[in-house]
Amino acid sequence: MAIPVKIFDVISKYERDVLDQYNRYLEYVESDTARLQRLHENNRLNPVEVLEIERPWWKFWAKTERIELEPKPLSESQYQKLLRERRHIQKLQFACEGVLETDLPHLAFIRDFAYRVMRTDWNERHFFLYRPVIEWNGATVELSHLIIGPTHLYIIEWLEGDRSIYHISKEKTWVHQPLKGENTRVVNPLIALTRTEELIRQILPDYAGVLQKVVIATNGYFDNVPTIRSTQYIGRNEYTEWMKQVNGRAPIVKAQQIRDVATVLEVTAKLPFRQFMDQ
Repeated sequence: MAIPVKIFDVISKYERDVLDQYNRYLEYVESDTARLQRLHENNRLNPVEVLEIERPWWKFWAKTERIELEPKPLSESQYQKLLRERRHIQKLQFACEGVLETDLPHLAFIRDFAYRVMRTDWNERHFFLYRPVIEWNGATVELSHLIIGPTHLYIIEWLEGDRSIYHISKEKTWVHQPLKGENTRVVNPLIALTRTEELIRQILPDYAGVLQKVVIATNGYFDNVPTIRSTQYIGRNEYTEWMKQVNGRAPIVKAQQIRDVATVLEVTAKLPFRQFMDQ
Protein backbone atom coordinates (compact mmCIF):
# COMPACT_ATOMS: atom_id res chain seq x y z
CA MET A 1 0.00 0.00 0.00
CA ALA A 2 1.69 3.21 -1.20
CA ILE A 3 2.20 6.04 1.27
CA PRO A 4 0.33 9.33 0.74
CA VAL A 5 2.50 12.34 1.59
CA LYS A 6 0.35 15.19 0.25
CA ILE A 7 -3.38 15.61 -0.44
CA PHE A 8 -4.25 18.69 -2.52
CA ASP A 9 -2.87 21.69 -0.57
CA VAL A 10 -3.47 20.32 2.95
CA ILE A 11 -0.57 20.69 5.40
CA SER A 12 1.40 17.44 5.65
CA LYS A 13 3.59 16.31 8.53
CA TYR A 14 6.16 15.25 5.95
CA GLU A 15 6.76 18.91 5.13
CA ARG A 16 8.68 19.23 8.42
CA ASP A 17 11.21 16.51 7.64
CA VAL A 18 10.34 13.65 5.28
CA LEU A 19 12.92 11.19 6.61
CA ASP A 20 12.14 11.88 10.26
CA GLN A 21 8.36 11.59 9.75
CA TYR A 22 8.76 8.47 7.61
CA ASN A 23 10.81 6.82 10.36
CA ARG A 24 8.19 7.89 12.94
CA TYR A 25 5.50 6.29 10.80
CA LEU A 26 7.46 3.02 10.54
CA GLU A 27 8.07 2.93 14.30
CA TYR A 28 4.41 3.64 14.99
CA VAL A 29 3.29 0.85 12.65
CA GLU A 30 5.73 -1.63 14.20
CA SER A 31 4.60 -0.96 17.78
CA ASP A 32 0.92 -0.82 16.85
CA THR A 33 1.12 -4.08 14.90
CA ALA A 34 2.81 -5.83 17.82
CA ARG A 35 0.12 -4.57 20.21
CA LEU A 36 -2.71 -5.65 17.93
CA GLN A 37 -1.13 -9.05 17.42
CA ARG A 38 -1.09 -9.62 21.19
CA LEU A 39 -4.73 -8.59 21.46
CA HIS A 40 -5.63 -10.83 18.53
CA GLU A 41 -3.87 -13.83 20.05
CA ASN A 42 -5.71 -13.26 23.35
CA ASN A 43 -9.06 -12.74 21.60
CA ARG A 44 -9.34 -9.16 22.86
CA LEU A 45 -10.14 -7.33 19.62
CA ASN A 46 -13.88 -8.02 19.69
CA PRO A 47 -15.96 -6.56 22.55
CA VAL A 48 -17.50 -8.88 25.12
CA GLU A 49 -21.04 -9.88 24.15
CA VAL A 50 -23.68 -9.22 26.81
CA LEU A 51 -26.88 -11.27 26.89
CA GLU A 52 -29.75 -9.81 28.91
CA ILE A 53 -32.44 -12.19 30.17
CA GLU A 54 -35.62 -10.32 30.98
CA ARG A 55 -37.48 -11.24 34.19
CA PRO A 56 -41.05 -12.61 33.85
CA TRP A 57 -43.63 -9.88 34.28
CA TRP A 58 -44.96 -11.50 37.40
CA LYS A 59 -41.55 -11.57 39.11
CA PHE A 60 -41.57 -7.82 39.56
CA TRP A 61 -38.99 -8.05 42.34
CA ALA A 62 -36.44 -9.91 40.20
CA LYS A 63 -33.57 -8.13 38.42
CA THR A 64 -32.77 -8.47 34.72
CA GLU A 65 -30.03 -11.05 34.42
CA ARG A 66 -26.92 -10.08 32.45
CA ILE A 67 -24.59 -12.78 31.13
CA GLU A 68 -21.24 -11.93 29.54
CA LEU A 69 -20.36 -14.22 26.65
CA GLU A 70 -16.88 -14.90 25.35
CA PRO A 71 -16.35 -12.71 22.26
CA LYS A 72 -16.04 -14.41 18.91
CA PRO A 73 -12.42 -14.45 17.71
CA LEU A 74 -11.59 -12.59 14.51
CA SER A 75 -10.80 -14.74 11.51
CA GLU A 76 -7.44 -14.15 9.85
CA SER A 77 -9.11 -12.32 6.96
CA GLN A 78 -11.02 -10.08 9.40
CA TYR A 79 -7.81 -9.37 11.28
CA GLN A 80 -5.94 -8.43 8.09
CA LYS A 81 -8.82 -6.15 7.08
CA LEU A 82 -8.63 -4.46 10.48
CA LEU A 83 -4.89 -3.89 9.99
CA ARG A 84 -5.41 -2.39 6.52
CA GLU A 85 -8.07 -0.01 7.80
CA ARG A 86 -5.84 1.10 10.68
CA ARG A 87 -2.88 1.62 8.35
CA HIS A 88 -5.03 3.78 6.10
CA ILE A 89 -6.04 6.23 8.82
CA GLN A 90 -2.50 6.20 10.25
CA LYS A 91 -1.05 7.12 6.86
CA LEU A 92 -3.64 9.87 6.40
CA GLN A 93 -2.78 11.33 9.80
CA PHE A 94 0.73 11.97 8.48
CA ALA A 95 -0.37 13.21 5.03
CA CYS A 96 -3.13 15.46 6.43
CA GLU A 97 -2.06 16.88 9.78
CA GLY A 98 -5.10 17.19 12.04
CA VAL A 99 -7.34 14.57 10.39
CA LEU A 100 -9.34 12.37 12.76
CA GLU A 101 -10.89 8.98 12.17
CA THR A 102 -14.32 10.61 12.53
CA ASP A 103 -13.48 12.81 9.51
CA LEU A 104 -13.19 9.87 7.11
CA PRO A 105 -16.88 9.77 6.04
CA HIS A 106 -16.59 13.43 5.02
CA LEU A 107 -13.46 13.05 2.87
CA ALA A 108 -14.64 12.67 -0.72
CA PHE A 109 -11.15 11.99 -2.08
CA ILE A 110 -10.77 8.67 -0.21
CA ARG A 111 -13.65 7.33 -2.31
CA ASP A 112 -12.08 8.55 -5.55
CA PHE A 113 -11.00 5.76 -7.89
CA ALA A 114 -7.50 7.19 -8.42
CA TYR A 115 -6.84 7.54 -4.69
CA ARG A 116 -7.98 4.01 -3.91
CA VAL A 117 -5.90 2.43 -6.67
CA MET A 118 -2.74 4.38 -5.89
CA ARG A 119 -3.07 3.50 -2.23
CA THR A 120 -3.63 -0.21 -2.77
CA ASP A 121 -1.78 -1.25 -5.94
CA TRP A 122 1.60 0.47 -5.51
CA ASN A 123 3.83 -1.01 -2.81
CA GLU A 124 5.02 0.89 0.28
CA ARG A 125 8.29 1.90 -1.35
CA HIS A 126 6.32 4.48 -3.30
CA PHE A 127 5.16 7.88 -2.03
CA PHE A 128 2.24 9.56 -3.74
CA LEU A 129 0.89 13.10 -3.92
CA TYR A 130 -2.81 13.29 -4.70
CA ARG A 131 -3.49 16.24 -7.00
CA PRO A 132 -0.83 18.34 -5.24
CA VAL A 133 -1.21 22.10 -5.39
CA ILE A 134 2.03 24.07 -5.76
CA GLU A 135 2.85 27.75 -5.43
CA TRP A 136 4.73 28.76 -8.56
CA ASN A 137 5.56 32.23 -9.87
CA GLY A 138 2.98 33.87 -7.66
CA ALA A 139 0.14 31.50 -8.61
CA THR A 140 -1.25 28.23 -7.30
CA VAL A 141 -1.29 25.32 -9.75
CA GLU A 142 -2.92 21.92 -9.30
CA LEU A 143 -0.78 19.15 -10.76
CA SER A 144 -1.51 15.64 -11.97
CA HIS A 145 -1.04 12.83 -9.47
CA LEU A 146 2.61 12.15 -8.62
CA ILE A 147 4.04 8.82 -7.49
CA ILE A 148 7.70 8.95 -6.47
CA GLY A 149 9.49 5.62 -6.39
CA PRO A 150 13.15 4.66 -5.85
CA THR A 151 14.04 4.98 -9.55
CA HIS A 152 10.93 6.35 -11.28
CA LEU A 153 8.71 9.38 -10.87
CA TYR A 154 5.29 8.77 -12.40
CA ILE A 155 3.02 11.61 -13.50
CA ILE A 156 -0.42 10.05 -13.80
CA GLU A 157 -3.90 10.77 -15.09
CA TRP A 158 -6.65 8.19 -14.57
CA LEU A 159 -9.61 7.31 -16.81
CA GLU A 160 -12.33 5.36 -15.02
CA GLY A 161 -14.68 4.03 -17.69
CA ASP A 162 -15.64 0.37 -17.37
CA ARG A 163 -14.55 -1.37 -20.61
CA SER A 164 -14.68 1.98 -22.38
CA ILE A 165 -12.57 2.86 -25.40
CA TYR A 166 -10.67 6.15 -25.37
CA HIS A 167 -9.78 7.54 -28.80
CA ILE A 168 -6.45 9.35 -28.50
CA SER A 169 -6.10 12.61 -30.40
CA LYS A 170 -4.30 15.97 -30.26
CA GLU A 171 -7.55 17.83 -29.67
CA LYS A 172 -8.50 19.36 -26.32
CA THR A 173 -10.94 16.51 -25.75
CA TRP A 174 -10.95 12.80 -26.52
CA VAL A 175 -13.90 10.69 -27.62
CA HIS A 176 -14.97 8.37 -24.82
CA GLN A 177 -16.82 5.35 -26.20
CA PRO A 178 -18.52 3.47 -23.35
CA LEU A 179 -19.53 -0.17 -23.52
CA LYS A 180 -23.16 0.91 -23.38
CA GLY A 181 -24.68 4.26 -24.19
CA GLU A 182 -23.68 7.19 -26.35
CA ASN A 183 -20.20 8.55 -26.88
CA THR A 184 -19.08 11.47 -24.73
CA ARG A 185 -15.96 13.62 -24.64
CA VAL A 186 -13.36 13.83 -21.87
CA VAL A 187 -10.63 16.42 -21.38
CA ASN A 188 -7.42 15.35 -23.07
CA PRO A 189 -5.30 14.10 -20.10
CA LEU A 190 -2.08 14.94 -21.98
CA ILE A 191 -2.72 18.63 -21.30
CA ALA A 192 -2.40 18.19 -17.53
CA LEU A 193 0.44 15.69 -17.89
CA THR A 194 2.49 18.02 -20.09
CA ARG A 195 1.97 21.00 -17.77
CA THR A 196 2.93 18.90 -14.74
CA GLU A 197 6.03 17.49 -16.45
CA GLU A 198 7.26 20.97 -17.34
CA LEU A 199 6.91 22.15 -13.74
CA ILE A 200 8.46 19.01 -12.22
CA ARG A 201 11.49 19.37 -14.48
CA GLN A 202 11.94 22.89 -13.08
CA ILE A 203 11.37 21.77 -9.47
CA LEU A 204 13.74 18.79 -9.86
CA PRO A 205 16.18 19.98 -12.56
CA ASP A 206 18.78 17.34 -11.65
CA TYR A 207 16.39 14.41 -11.27
CA ALA A 208 18.44 11.30 -12.06
CA GLY A 209 15.62 8.76 -12.33
CA VAL A 210 13.06 8.08 -15.04
CA LEU A 211 10.33 10.72 -15.36
CA GLN A 212 7.35 8.91 -16.85
CA LYS A 213 4.00 10.34 -17.96
CA VAL A 214 1.23 7.74 -17.81
CA VAL A 215 -2.45 7.64 -18.74
CA ILE A 216 -4.12 4.68 -17.04
CA ALA A 217 -7.50 3.10 -17.75
CA THR A 218 -7.49 -0.02 -15.58
CA ASN A 219 -10.81 -1.18 -17.03
CA GLY A 220 -10.64 0.47 -20.44
CA TYR A 221 -8.81 0.47 -23.75
CA PHE A 222 -6.98 2.97 -25.96
CA ASP A 223 -7.41 3.52 -29.69
CA ASN A 224 -5.09 5.44 -32.04
CA VAL A 225 -2.06 4.97 -29.76
CA PRO A 226 0.87 6.88 -31.38
CA THR A 227 3.76 4.77 -32.62
CA ILE A 228 6.28 7.31 -31.31
CA ARG A 229 5.26 8.65 -27.92
CA SER A 230 6.62 10.09 -24.70
CA THR A 231 3.57 8.97 -22.71
CA GLN A 232 2.64 5.44 -21.66
CA TYR A 233 -0.94 4.29 -22.20
CA ILE A 234 -1.84 1.50 -19.78
CA GLY A 235 -5.18 -0.16 -20.43
CA ARG A 236 -7.07 -3.16 -19.12
CA ASN A 237 -4.87 -5.65 -20.97
CA GLU A 238 -1.56 -4.15 -19.81
CA TYR A 239 -2.29 -2.99 -16.26
CA THR A 240 -1.60 -6.15 -14.22
CA GLU A 241 1.73 -6.91 -15.88
CA TRP A 242 2.76 -3.25 -15.79
CA MET A 243 2.07 -3.05 -12.05
CA LYS A 244 4.23 -6.14 -11.46
CA GLN A 245 7.09 -4.37 -13.21
CA VAL A 246 6.49 -1.14 -11.28
CA ASN A 247 6.55 -2.83 -7.87
CA GLY A 248 9.34 -5.19 -8.90
CA ARG A 249 11.76 -2.31 -9.44
CA ALA A 250 10.96 -0.75 -6.05
CA PRO A 251 12.36 -3.15 -3.41
CA ILE A 252 13.65 -0.45 -1.03
CA VAL A 253 13.22 3.22 -0.24
CA LYS A 254 16.29 5.21 -1.32
CA ALA A 255 17.86 8.31 0.23
CA GLN A 256 17.64 10.29 -3.01
CA GLN A 257 13.97 9.35 -3.30
CA ILE A 258 13.36 10.90 0.13
CA ARG A 259 15.22 14.06 -0.93
CA ASP A 260 13.14 14.31 -4.12
CA VAL A 261 9.91 14.05 -2.11
CA ALA A 262 11.16 16.78 0.24
CA THR A 263 12.04 19.08 -2.67
CA VAL A 264 8.57 18.76 -4.19
CA LEU A 265 6.92 19.34 -0.81
CA GLU A 266 8.87 22.59 -0.38
CA VAL A 267 6.87 24.27 -3.15
CA THR A 268 3.43 22.89 -2.29
CA ALA A 269 0.68 25.13 -0.94
CA LYS A 270 -0.07 24.68 2.76
CA LEU A 271 -3.66 24.86 3.99
CA PRO A 272 -4.67 23.78 7.54
CA PHE A 273 -6.83 20.67 7.48
CA ARG A 274 -9.78 22.25 9.31
CA GLN A 275 -9.78 25.14 6.86
CA PHE A 276 -9.77 22.59 4.02
CA MET A 277 -12.79 20.88 5.58
CA ASP A 278 -14.68 24.19 5.80
CA GLN A 279 -14.29 24.97 2.10
